[in-house]
Amino acid sequence: MIRVLIVDDDKLVRKGLASAMPWKEFGMEVIGEANNGENALKVMEESKVDLLITDLSMPVMSGIELMRIVRQQYPQVQIVVLTLHQDFEYVQEALRLGAIDYIAKVQLEREQFEEVLGRIKSLMEQKEVSKAAAVPDEEAEQADEWFVLYSLHPMNDDSKSAAGTYILPDQAVEAEAGIWYWAGLPPMSLLPDPNAALVCFQNLAGIDKKTVLQLIRGYRKSDLFYDFDPTESVQFVNAAELLHREKADRSFGVDQMKGKWLSADWIYDASVFDSMLRELKGYKMPPIRLARIFFSLSDEWNRLYQQILSEPILIEDFFSSWFRFEEWLTDVRERISSANTKPLFSKEIQNSIVKAMNLAQMNISEPIAAADIAQQVNMSSSYFSQCFKQYVGQTYSDYVRDIRMERAKEYLRNTTKTIQWVAEQIGYNDEKYFSRLFREQVGVLPSEFRQLSEGRTK
Repeated sequence: MIRVLIVDDDKLVRKGLASAMPWKEFGMEVIGEANNGENALKVMEESKVDLLITDLSMPVMSGIELMRIVRQQYPQVQIVVLTLHQDFEYVQEALRLGAIDYIAKVQLEREQFEEVLGRIKSLMEQKEVSKAAAVPDEEAEQADEWFVLYSLHPMNDDSKSAAGTYILPDQAVEAEAGIWYWAGLPPMSLLPDPNAALVCFQNLAGIDKKTVLQLIRGYRKSDLFYDFDPTESVQFVNAAELLHREKADRSFGVDQMKGKWLSADWIYDASVFDSMLRELKGYKMPPIRLARIFFSLSDEWNRLYQQILSEPILIEDFFSSWFRFEEWLTDVRERISSANTKPLFSKEIQNSIVKAMNLAQMNISEPIAAADIAQQVNMSSSYFSQCFKQYVGQTYSDYVRDIRMERAKEYLRNTTKTIQWVAEQIGYNDEKYFSRLFREQVGVLPSEFRQLSEGRTK
């Protein structure tokens, strides 16, 4: 009996499908209903499901999000999409995520129920036959090594086109979206490909197939991003060691780490940069979290170095590997250091001035006086003022005023907080004084600037 779960935020749709469709005639049974993706996953944790029929547009967790999770955690479950959407790209997204069929609600009439269920059952049977034909024989499953090909694209494409330039052997089996495995020889093409990683898992003898599959799926989540080297055609992994490897310690202070990357030491000292890279890689944080942290840092760098950079620092939405991330970070370092190079100043003086700029940015709500900041960067007050103006192109006081006004603009554009609140965030307790300074610098009052900004976004 095929066990069916129906997921739709419309209770009438769920009840109607459950009661009206001739399930038993096609060897099917509705074992549960859910009104969103989260509740569907709870049902699947408690009950075996063979066929998931899900709407795409739902609150809490959409059908697309649900499909991505099911493809990873329950790869044996077949999925049929039920939706009002007729947009071709939306349909393609569902099919790419592994849906075997697509049913438009507006086209679903009672007289079509048998036709629809018949088509679904036929597609499920075809899928099972295809799987059975592709599964390696028992001898191959017990092989000492497997080749595994991972797509390095974001998880929205499970077609074999995601395999890059590699030509997969006929016996390759798709473990989940974007992962193929087989025992035997490597694929025909062994050209290194930045979009796909070929990994040879060795020393598999004595490890049951279920554990091996868990191992290769888990490897993509935790290690592949950091291990991948695009200059190597094959990466080799000792499965026995991987099974017993201790998990990386991912406990670290984000604020402390960001503070290090906001300092200037890594820009001018190659050994410090290498040490910080090793430390960062050792955390093995999820790639998405890594990108988020450095997206925030790139904003801070742009604020800090806007006076000397010809173009702002941009960060990619997605890094396929640590190799690619390190390339980007190295490029950022080279851009800042080359922009910062002033023949008149030693590296120590440049480092002190950049540190002062950094301190000014970080203490914008309580600005530090020039004399105090000179002391913090180990320079005399007069020499600091002279060097700062020559290096940055404006006095320290003018620099602080400008960054305060730029931060005020950000608050006015992106928040609905009062003018008094904005003034206090950048170190002015007197709203009227702040408004007068703002008009002198920007040409309009803060309230007028906010209105103009809102008008441009509409």
